Parts: sequence; C-alpha cells; structure tokens
Amino acid sequence: MRRSWSIIAAAAILAFAPACGHYSTKGRTAGDIKRIAVPNLANETAQPDIETQITDNMRAGLIRDNTLKVVAEAEADAILEAAVIEYGNVPYTFNTELQADQYRLSIVLLASLFNPKDNTYVWKDRRIEAHSDYYLETTTERTYDRALEEVYKDIVEGILNATAQEW
Repeated sequence: MRRSWSIIAAAAILAFAPACGHYSTKGRTAGDIKRIAVPNLANETAQPDIETQITDNMRAGLIRDNTLKVVAEAEADAILEAAVIEYGNVPYTFNTELQADQYRLSIVLLASLFNPKDNTYVWKDRRIEAHSDYYLETTTERTYDRALEEVYKDIVEGILNATAQEW
C-alpha cells in the first residue's frame, strides 16, 4: 500500500513539474531600470499646487510598491518627466431637483521616461489618466479625499504599467 502511494505522489510531482519550469524571477521593469527619479511635475492646469500633491503621492506610491527604487536624478537609471495637463472636478450625477449628487474627479498626466545613461526615452508622451467618483454628503465613504487617494494610486499604477515588461 505504501508503494502505491509513493508511485501516485511521484506521478503527481512529474505531472506538475513542467508548470514550474517557465517561471522567472526577472524584474518586471523595462530593461535595466531599477532606480527612478521623480522630479517635481509641471502644472498646466488652473488647480493650484496639484502638481506638488501628485509628485509627493507618486514618490510615496512608488516607494510602497518597491518595484522601482526612488532616488535622486544623479543616481537614476530613468527619470520620469511629467506634467499635469488636465484636472477635472465636475458634477457626474444629479438628483430629482437637478442638483449635483455625485462628482467625478479626473486627472491626466502627460509623461515620459528618460534614460540618462544613453540619452534616449524608454517611452515618451504617454497619457496617464485616472478618475474616481465621490459624493458631497460626508455620511458616505466616497468623499473627495478618498477619491483623490484612489486617483493617486491609479496614477502610480499607470506609471508602473508603462514601465513594466511583459512577463
């Protein structure tokens, strides 16, 4: 009986072994990019200080994600060049009295990733867009601040996706 269990176990291991053969621990970023600099973004919108908030949140999000190490420009394998080109905070749904019920917060960046070592762009002029909806009523979890957090998170994810390689 023990011999039959060992044969079954060996067969199971052999059956699943090929599935593990193609696994790679190679990083998910393009080329040799391990360290990124994130200088202050430009602001081409009328929303004051939005570029500072986005820059700070992008740096923090990239540090939390830990795929790319955030460093000074002199140490970077790539430099993120970006500008906030659109900021929208507009009514999205209305109640029966035609008053705004829900708002949509949207931010669009135009970004490029520059490789200072060979003076080329890894990618250039990508639109990175994010939006989130919220209610003016403070009794819900969908507040402006929460929507802004979600937009920042999606922007960081957009930067990582633009920089990521296919597995």
